[in-house]
Amino acid sequence: MHTNEDDTKIPDIISMIHDSQYRIVLAITGGGTESIGELLRYGRGSDTLIEAIVPYSKESLDNFIGKEPLRYASTDTARDMAMSAYRHALYLNSMAGKNNHEKLVGIGVTCKLARITNERKGRQHEIHFASQSYLKTTTSSIFLKENTNREEQEKAATEYIIENIAATCNPDEKLQYPMFKKEIVKELIKDEAKAELPLAELLLKTLESINSKKEIQPLKIDLGLNDNEPRIIFSGSFNPCHTKHIEMAKIAADKYKEPVNFEISLANVDKPPIDYISLKERINSLLKYREEKYMGNIFLTNSPLFAEKAILFPNSIFLIGTDTLNRLFNEKYYRDGEDKKSLLDHFHKYNIRFMVFRRNNADIDKDMEIPDICDLIPLDMYADDGTSSTIIRKNRK
Repeated sequence: MHTNEDDTKIPDIISMIHDSQYRIVLAITGGGTESIGELLRYGRGSDTLIEAIVPYSKESLDNFIGKEPLRYASTDTARDMAMSAYRHALYLNSMAGKNNHEKLVGIGVTCKLARITNERKGRQHEIHFASQSYLKTTTSSIFLKENTNREEQEKAATEYIIENIAATCNPDEKLQYPMFKKEIVKELIKDEAKAELPLAELLLKTLESINSKKEIQPLKIDLGLNDNEPRIIFSGSFNPCHTKHIEMAKIAADKYKEPVNFEISLANVDKPPIDYISLKERINSLLKYREEKYMGNIFLTNSPLFAEKAILFPNSIFLIGTDTLNRLFNEKYYRDGEDKKSLLDHFHKYNIRFMVFRRNNADIDKDMEIPDICDLIPLDMYADDGTSSTIIRKNRK
């Protein structure tokens, strides 16, 4: 970093970070990597930094967070990076035989900074910082003015990252760091979500089971919207809940004359774990309908597979789409030592049935022999129009 009057504050801020009891895994892509050097420059780096990761290429970042993001420079991607970093911190901590998960933090940073050449006029320059810990998810994003060059933006990114790490490691103090030049910032947006202990423990056990690759103990949290015995379960990501989700719930509620209960698993097949901010948004998208007759309870679980959901919700009917039906009996998603026969025996044991709604671009596998526990909803009862949570999120960008 270039020397200026504010650089003299950096050693003191770094020292304050190292004095805290927090330890971090830091993942950065797209700019701001000088902050890694700053954390190590003045000694005692191992007091704070467990590991620094730079998943710079698209392939590396996709692998690190477990999916291809809608936008690489975004708060969503920074949160996914922070969650992956936190999970890695838990893994390394357990390998070292430590149990201080309350003091571990995963940090993700993604930037879109000015290009040296071929810079497109009007291209937005932005820096997104996110942290994930036992009790909290935070984000902090800045959008930079256009009249700044790459060198100025790299410096701003480094200072902004250090400032946010200091605030993360000193959560009980109101810290003011006159470091990066505020005058180059066009907009600043922050968000956070805190978890009560039951939810924090659910996420912790979810991540530990992913790290250990062992079969999980299914767990659930009841959000307490009503005290009815759950019999109809709609499991999904609900990122966000949309009109076709609601239509499916109405059809099921009308058919069985009882409300539909919604279930969100913090761990999902082929998707990263859900952080607290994203979970808050998903729950809120469901709570809009809480006064409707078809709306039952909301449950949070750690169970991505329906074999595990069956244990949590015996004697239930699950609402699924044809895309989920195809995965349900795909051996890729079986538990260790399981096959189709043993899975069906498992569902029969827990008295589980499936109400299957046809989805656009998701025909039922032509080689599939549909089990007798699956009831296909006729097209004249439900017609999918292609609405999806992914399309809704894309349109928000």
